[in-house]
Amino acid sequence: MDQVDVLVSTAREGRFLEVLPELLRLTGQEDGDPDAAWEAAAAAVEILAWDDRSEEGAELVENLIRRDGRRGGLLSDQDFPFVGAFHDAELQGGPRAKPRLEAAALMLPEESNLGEALRLSAQDLDQASPAEVIHRAYGWGRPVLPLDDSVIGAELVDRPFGELTQRERGVLWEALQEVNDFPRAQLLHSATGEPPEQYDGCLWMAGWYATEGEISSAEGMLLAAHGRWWPFQTWDAIPAMAVVDPVLRRACTERVREYYLTRPIGPEAAKEQR
Repeated sequence: MDQVDVLVSTAREGRFLEVLPELLRLTGQEDGDPDAAWEAAAAAVEILAWDDRSEEGAELVENLIRRDGRRGGLLSDQDFPFVGAFHDAELQGGPRAKPRLEAAALMLPEESNLGEALRLSAQDLDQASPAEVIHRAYGWGRPVLPLDDSVIGAELVDRPFGELTQRERGVLWEALQEVNDFPRAQLLHSATGEPPEQYDGCLWMAGWYATEGEISSAEGMLLAAHGRWWPFQTWDAIPAMAVVDPVLRRACTERVREYYLTRPIGPEAAKEQR
């Protein structure tokens, strides 16, 4: 493992704030490996969001792109979590995201995936607010769709939950999320005490609970989501969506923040359980 991988793995042991200064140091090294700086910055932005320091995260992204954007490399291939840092900063009272997104895009090569994502996100803000841009993938507040035979898992809805295999339970939760059937999902959760099998399903439920004003239930779903998260890259330190999305953020109580910042998560949690 390289230096950043070791640091991120250490962070995922529940030592996020302990590791953050070293990640920031690596990000700021002007004569260092740009790919390592990119990876360190990505992890740092996620941790800063959980530590309620969103504007520092946005400034970190701006400075990194200004310094290393033209060099390309890994920085140009990845849009997450960099684009969301600007939206998050505006939502927390910082400068408007649109001009920052546009300025950052100009500092990257035209063929850059990140540059394209920054430009498209800036354009989205002509029609939507930062909050809407962030959580448009979820159906919070929108109508329930038909649960017909075209939906995988629809046939599981009428079967006793206790008779379903773990895989079938996951498929059932996915079906309910696909059609945005929160009322039925809420009844299932109340009857069984079981949260969805998947991390994304827990976020969907948490957002609905928060939308309905049931913050305690939303908080519980975010705590359940913690044990279901897995990084999609080695630099992915902590799931930032829950604390960046303004709906989910309502449930990010001090208890939830402390839990996420101090407990092992992902591969490191799995190691402890062996």
